[in-house]
Order: sequence, then C-alpha cells, then structure tokens
Amino acid sequence: MADGDARNAIAVKDVDGFLVEQFQSGDEAAFDVLVERHYRRVYEFAYYFAHSVEDAYDITQEVFLRVFRSLHRFNGASSFYTWVYRIASNAAIDHHRRRRSYSRVEYTDELAQTVESDATSRMEPLPDANAMSGEVGEQIRYAVMQLPEKQRRVFVLRHYEGLSLQEIADIVERELGTVKAHLFHATRKMRRLLAPYVEDAKSVRASVE
Repeated sequence: MADGDARNAIAVKDVDGFLVEQFQSGDEAAFDVLVERHYRRVYEFAYYFAHSVEDAYDITQEVFLRVFRSLHRFNGASSFYTWVYRIASNAAIDHHRRRRSYSRVEYTDELAQTVESDATSRMEPLPDANAMSGEVGEQIRYAVMQLPEKQRRVFVLRHYEGLSLQEIADIVERELGTVKAHLFHATRKMRRLLAPYVEDAKSVRASVE
C-alpha cells in the first residue's frame, strides 16, 4: 500500500473510531454520520448478493438497524469498517436463505479473467465479450448459484468487492488458510462450469483468425 493510501486508511479508521465513541457517549447524531460514510458501500455489497434494487435497499436498511442496535457493544477489536462488513455479510446471507434465488450476474471481462487467472490451468479470455455477455452472464449466474454458501460468500467478497484475503478472513471470522481453501474450490468449480463456454469462444476466435 502506498504511503498516501495508508494515511487515508488510518484517517478513515480514526474518524470512524471518534464517531463510535461519540455515539457510545450518547450522541446519536454521530450514528447518522457513520451511516452517511458507509451507506453506499454497504448498498453496493448488498446489491451484489441480491441483484435487485429493492432487495439491496432492504438488506442495507437491515444492516444499519443491526449496527444501531449493537453499536454500544462495539469494542474496537476490529475496525468499524470490518465490523460493518461482517454484519452486512450475515444480513445478505440471511436474505439469500429466505429468497434462495439470484438475479442475473452481469458478465464482465474482469470476472472472466478472474475465473481464468486463479485457475491452476489457464484459459484464454473470451474474444468477444459483447457477443457472449448474455449467454455467459447466465452461466456465471448459474455457476455462482451452485457454490456452497461459504464459498459463495468468499468469492463475492473477493471478486466483486475486491477485498484482500485477510480482510475477508476478518469478516467471516475464519483462518486465512480456510478462506484460501474456500476461494480455491469456488474458483475451480466456477472454471469447470464455465469451461464449455470459454472453449466455444476459443473456437470462434480460431475460425475468425
């Protein structure tokens, strides 16, 4: 991490810590500021799970309701950011268990490259993302649905939220090695399920060349 990024991270932590202390001292207005600071990120995270504006809104509201109810017990053992993400992760999983469905996962070059780059045997990226996005997007949605819950949570936190493995370990409260294992198995399963479509794309590319 660059020096500037490190200073920014420390500054965010310090501000959150100060606001938490204010809230715990009886200043409920400090909670409103915490919500303003973290609402967008929590909403985006919720949307990755629900893929519905309405459901993401409901999850986000539930997250901050849980935060409000528990904030007086927050002791700073982890950063406020990590603590909120842990609550958001649990709320999203609770939502998924109730709904047992995913909306469409949008296909992107980044996700395709992620599935390939994490694999032990590499595959070439799709040559025409625009032409393949609909069909492959549906296959990505299907593949994510097939992942066991623990693997799915780690996969989404890593590849949709871009969190580090250590951050994910802190959020899901598991050892780093366990998180790595979940991610490895999730990626291997995603790669296996998407392999036929990558092979089709390679065939199209070869015929064009």
